[in-house]
Amino acid sequence: MIKLYVLYAGDIICRDSSQLNEGSSDTGQVSLANPIFLIQHPKGWLMWDAGLSDELVNQPDGVEAWIFHLSMKKTVLSQFEAIGIHPSDVDYFAFSHIHNDHTGNANYFKTAKIIMQEKEYNIAFGSDKKPSNYGDYSELAGAEVLKLNGDFDLFGDGTIRFIATPGHTTGHQSLLLKLEETGAIIISGDVAYYEENYQQRGIPTFNTNKADSLASINKLKQLVEDENAQLWIQHDKAHFETLSLSPNYYQ
Repeated sequence: MIKLYVLYAGDIICRDSSQLNEGSSDTGQVSLANPIFLIQHPKGWLMWDAGLSDELVNQPDGVEAWIFHLSMKKTVLSQFEAIGIHPSDVDYFAFSHIHNDHTGNANYFKTAKIIMQEKEYNIAFGSDKKPSNYGDYSELAGAEVLKLNGDFDLFGDGTIRFIATPGHTTGHQSLLLKLEETGAIIISGDVAYYEENYQQRGIPTFNTNKADSLASINKLKQLVEDENAQLWIQHDKAHFETLSLSPNYYQ
């Protein structure tokens, strides 16, 4: 039986919400969640995203990063300890994409097999000019990697599927899970930032490609319908507050 653990991985305040929706005149603040997800499958553990860095717990007032205020109240490592496993027990590690709110603790998973869309991997590791947050995941550079070019069924049983959803970044991906009791869940990554953003097809000003972004929203809308799935928008604070957090789990 598959188990899904929801881990807290930081709090985010966007200081200018108009940046999350191209063409919006609303420049107010919006609070965002930042969960990450640990999946136990009979064939191995999968970690989805790495959140903000655990080191932020040492800065109680948080930090400012462009239009975002970032903070951490507890560490990811402490939540692993509460479950009774260590990051080295994780068999597979996947980024939705490599923005810094998703990479903070990635070096914990240096022994795992990395699963990324090839275009995202090439940006993360292949370019001469590395992203500014490269230090978050630099220890993964020598790890075994599975480079994807589109959708992919991890174990061939339909329970864990990577869904290519480019637009926010060139190689962005989402995750489709099928649990026995909970049913199908799509973890969106940053295809949208919150429910209203998703329903109105709002595109952040800093997305890589607007046409791809719209196509990915439409792809997820169709997938939700086809799979009768719940959509978990990763940064949606209101939705996050309804979830049961680790060490509890969904199955």
